[in-house]
Amino acid sequence: MSRYLRLLVGAIALGACSSTSSQPVANFTPADMLDMGIDMFGVVADIPHRQYLGETTAAGDNQFPTVYRWLAEMSLIDRGSTDVQISVQDLQAAGLPMLDQETRLDFVGGMYEPVRYRLAGTLTRISITRLYDVRLTVDWQLYDSEAGSMVFAGSSDGFARGQNLGLTGMRPNAMLDSFQDCLAKVLSQDEFARAMAVEGVPG
Repeated sequence: MSRYLRLLVGAIALGACSSTSSQPVANFTPADMLDMGIDMFGVVADIPHRQYLGETTAAGDNQFPTVYRWLAEMSLIDRGSTDVQISVQDLQAAGLPMLDQETRLDFVGGMYEPVRYRLAGTLTRISITRLYDVRLTVDWQLYDSEAGSMVFAGSSDGFARGQNLGLTGMRPNAMLDSFQDCLAKVLSQDEFARAMAVEGVPG
């Protein structure tokens, strides 16, 4: 069985478990992806500025909820906000492979690893509840460099529960685990597997 298929079987099992629980969580490293023949070169954010992302309330009768919003750019209004503002830089600190704000996905004009497939995503949803349940939605695109065309486009939802969001770099964290769940689920989709020429991937 090829390395791609071994990791894919694990993704199916872990993805099924993590849809209802934060444990176990698939943990695909860049090296794992390259072994599959995939260069997962980054994720961009497509979330409106100041989008409401959710809120959490600490234990206690007189605690005010913590409100989370997406920060795409800094303004005077944002500087005075009491909400927790989450930006691309915060997600990078949590360990997500985010590209800088305003970056556009480019599958042919950049520096890539010497493998056949290039995978990138667009983060379209962040939902934060409790302390801390994190749900993400990522729209994915898979490019076949040999065919010179996009061979897959699809979406996946991730869920994880953890004791911190990871916005200051703490590990493990619910934000990164939720993203790993998204990644595991897209890899386990039948359409994604059909899009790849598995026999062309080293075993």
